[in-house]
Amino acid sequence: MTTYDVFQQTFALSLAANALQDTKATLADLQAAIEGLVPLYIAVESGKGLKGWEVVWGPTVWKHPLKPDETDADTGPDNTWYIAHKSGVQFPDGTYDTYIVAIAGTASTFDWVQEDFAVNNVVDFKQFSSNFTSPPTPASSVNDNLNSYISYGTAGAIYTLLNTFAPQSAKSPGNTIVQFLSTVPNTSRVIFTGHSLGGALSPTLALTLQVSKGLQNVLTYPTAGPSPGNKNFASLFASLNSIKKPGGNPLPWQGWNTNLFNTRDVVPQAWSTDPVANPKQNLYNIVGIYGVLNSALRIFIQFLVYIGIGRADDSQVQYTPLQGFSFTQPPPPTPSTLPQFIATVRDQHVNQYEIQLNVFPPKASLVDLYQKHGLQSKTYEEYIVTLPFFELYKVVLRQQKEAELHAAETKKTLW
Repeated sequence: MTTYDVFQQTFALSLAANALQDTKATLADLQAAIEGLVPLYIAVESGKGLKGWEVVWGPTVWKHPLKPDETDADTGPDNTWYIAHKSGVQFPDGTYDTYIVAIAGTASTFDWVQEDFAVNNVVDFKQFSSNFTSPPTPASSVNDNLNSYISYGTAGAIYTLLNTFAPQSAKSPGNTIVQFLSTVPNTSRVIFTGHSLGGALSPTLALTLQVSKGLQNVLTYPTAGPSPGNKNFASLFASLNSIKKPGGNPLPWQGWNTNLFNTRDVVPQAWSTDPVANPKQNLYNIVGIYGVLNSALRIFIQFLVYIGIGRADDSQVQYTPLQGFSFTQPPPPTPSTLPQFIATVRDQHVNQYEIQLNVFPPKASLVDLYQKHGLQSKTYEEYIVTLPFFELYKVVLRQQKEAELHAAETKKTLW
C-alpha cells in the first residue's frame, strides 16, 4: 500500500473538508454529519499516511441566513472548514509539529452567487485585513495600479471563516480559528489548503493572518483555485510566501505556496480577462479547452464566458492568477452536448487531481453516515450550479423560465 507524502496528506485532508459537497440537509444534520465524516475519513485512510492526524478545531458548517423561498432541509453547506494536527510530520526539509487548515470548495448556490461569482466588486485587501472583524465593504474608488484588491465574494467568505465560532459539539467549541491559531507554537508549521473555491480562500486566509496577526511558519497548498485578486494582491502573496519545492526532480504537485492546476480545468481560468498577460489562465481559454465544439454548444459556452468576462471587467481591476504549477492530463473526448461538457468539467476539476496525486476519497465508507444523518443527494440542477463557473447556467435557466411565464401570461391576455 502506498503511503502518502506530506503533500498527499495535505490534499487528502483538503478532500475531507468536501465530504458534504453533494449533499443537502438541515444545518444541524450537516454539522452532525461532518463531525463524524472527517474523523471517519482520517481513520479509513490511516494506513495510507493519515494515521496520527486529529481534528483539533471544528469541523464547522456555516449556512447563510435563508431567504423566504429557501428551506433549511433543501440547502447545502455554504462553507465547511476545520483544523487538524499531527506531531512529527515528515517534510522534505525535516520533521515538524504541523497544523492543517482545510477549507471546502463550492457546495451551494450561495457559494457561487455570493462568493465565487461576486467578482464585479472588489475590497481593498489591506484595509480589510486590518479590520477583518467587520464585514467587508466594496471599494468606492478603485486604483488597480496602486492597491491590492480581492473580490468582494472572497472577502465575504474570509470574513465568515475568521469570525465564526466552532459549535459546542465540535472541537475547540466557542473559539474562532483566529483564537485557536493564536495558541499554536511559533515552531509549528501551519498549512492552509483547499480545492476549487477553497483554492482561492486558503491562500487568501493565510495572507490575511500573516498581514494582520503576524502568523509564522505558514505554508499554503491550494489546488484548482480561481484568481482571488488583482496583480498587486498576487505580488503581495508571493512576497510573503515564496515557492518551496523539494530538491531533485519533484512532481508538479510537490511544492508549497503555488496554486496547483490542471490545464484542462475551467475553474483556474477564472477570473483573468487578459490573455496576453496571463496566457495559461484566463476566461477566454474556456471555449476551446476541450477541443472544437459544435456550433450550438460553442455559442452557449461563449455566452457564459462573456457574462463572466463582463462581471470581472466591472470590478475595474485585472484579476491575476497566483503563482502556480500546472499539470496536463490526456485530452478528453470533445463534448457535443451541455451534459457532456459539464461531465467533462467535473472530471477535469475533481477526478483528474485525485488521479494526479493518487489520492482518492473513501466514498463507499461514508454512505452509512450519510444515511444516518438524513443527508439527501442534490438534484442534477442543484449539482450543476455548484460547479464553479456554471452558476451562470442558473441565470440562463431563470431567464428561460421567465420568458415561458411571460409567454403564458401573454397568451391568457390574448384569449
